[in-house]
Amino acid sequence: MSQFYEYLKMAVSNIRANKMRSFLTMLGIIIGVSSVIIITTIGGSIQSTLTATLNSMGGNMISVYVQARYPENEEDWATWTYPDMREEDYVSQEMIDGLIAAYPDEITGIAAQNYLGSGQVKDEADADIYANVSINGITPEYLSYMKLKIRRGRNLTAEDNAGRKRVCVIADTMVKNYFGDSNPIGEQISVATETGVFDFVVVGVYEYNQALFGRVDVTVAEKDRSTEMMIPLQTCFKLQGNDQSGYEYFNLMVAPLADVEKATADVITYFEEVYSRNDKFNIYAYNMASDMGMINTVINVITIAVSGIAAISLIVGGVGVMNIMLVSITERTREIGVRMALGAKRGTIRMQFVIEAIVLCLIGGMIGVTIGIAVGALLGQIAGFVIQNMYADYSSYIIMDVHPSGQAIILSMFFSMLTGIFFGYYPANKAAKMEVIDALRYE
Repeated sequence: MSQFYEYLKMAVSNIRANKMRSFLTMLGIIIGVSSVIIITTIGGSIQSTLTATLNSMGGNMISVYVQARYPENEEDWATWTYPDMREEDYVSQEMIDGLIAAYPDEITGIAAQNYLGSGQVKDEADADIYANVSINGITPEYLSYMKLKIRRGRNLTAEDNAGRKRVCVIADTMVKNYFGDSNPIGEQISVATETGVFDFVVVGVYEYNQALFGRVDVTVAEKDRSTEMMIPLQTCFKLQGNDQSGYEYFNLMVAPLADVEKATADVITYFEEVYSRNDKFNIYAYNMASDMGMINTVINVITIAVSGIAAISLIVGGVGVMNIMLVSITERTREIGVRMALGAKRGTIRMQFVIEAIVLCLIGGMIGVTIGIAVGALLGQIAGFVIQNMYADYSSYIIMDVHPSGQAIILSMFFSMLTGIFFGYYPANKAAKMEVIDALRYE
């Protein structure tokens, strides 16, 4: 062990004696390692940011919809037509309640919506006071699904939905333009639509979010901009004049700690049994996690491919190490001859120069890792600045997660050491094979 430390001290001493030459030799290693660290940091950060952002915006949702049973034989397609849905073909609230009861640790609720139409709220006393709205029927969980915050009053409830009550939740921007400073909670409003005039009582006010509803069209006067009005979904069905009380398409909210993939499989299993006697329709369910899996695979392939290209500079750096070691051995030929004359074995000489090459590459690797981490952190700060200043409306939904890959750091240092061994062995072996007499005569 003491001999190893002696070799290490000699290697460091020789590198310090030729600082500029050693730095230029390490440059290829530094560029290669730092490039790999930067690329893997970017790739890993994109993955984790996408995953965290999608989860915050509904990535832990299961989308479910009723679909027709398509013909299994090709000859049946010629006469097959898409069947009309009957009341019993829709997913009923009883089915949803049964699903939640069967998997209480996985499914917490249903988020569904249905468009009723667009209309205008008017003040009978003053024609200049009005508000344009788009009416959507929703389940109580829909606001949570959309990440909308209640500013005043309350959210819609299951009782509102079951009782088909004429209540609504409106946007704070509509309140500002239509009600001014007065409290809208409990106020009755009339909405004139193409299909008729509907009366609702305001029970809540939500915070309008441009990230969800789109940027405001500044070419339209503020009071003419349309906002979303939320009413109970069953009320929406009733106002549309249909007898539908079930759901054709909806999202299931998954518990935060539940496995989305397992929950999706359980949902499919549950509805396969429920719809086993329905010969025309069945249920299809999927989640964003599967889409994220494909996206992550593509990002991984690109990251590995680009990292492989960047790692080529390690080979270039290794050639530089070999070259400088050959120069160093030539310059120190007499030193090698003297050491061998004093009893140094060929293996000792070989080990001395291999360790020097390894130290040279490891120092370059450490510098490269430091630069890679610093540049990755800087890119993270720049990305955060751009999001906050150019995409401020979406900043609360984008969860930045920038961090270097520990695996990439370890592998980079490992391959730096391998580069030193591989490209340092030939010069070291050449030094070890020198004849003592020829080395001592060398000028």
